[in-house]
Amino acid sequence: MEYRTLGQTGLSLSTLSFGGAPLGDLFGELDEAAALDAVHAAIDGGINYFDTAPLYGFGLAEERLGRALKGRRDDVFVATKCCRDGFEEFNFSGARVTASVEESLKRLGTDR
Repeated sequence: MEYRTLGQTGLSLSTLSFGGAPLGDLFGELDEAAALDAVHAAIDGGINYFDTAPLYGFGLAEERLGRALKGRRDDVFVATKCCRDGFEEFNFSGARVTASVEESLKRLGTDR
């Protein structure tokens, strides 16, 4: 796996990321065990960058990713989107950004 440094942060991210949409059944139903196995296989294969969103399964993808990362959270970087509460619903107010991030952190089971 190839890694790149993120700007001047010193953080080394895999050049290939794991997109979380399938974890939220966005492209069809995915068995819970298969979802968790996919995340574990990605980490074992060297992927350390995961991208998801609350919209993916209306929180399901974040919840599954959070469960899959139990005990391995310090090994990965997680990016999620905010403020899209439906396919046509966007709210970028300061209050909604804060609430959306807090909701995602809870679903992901992490503090960062």
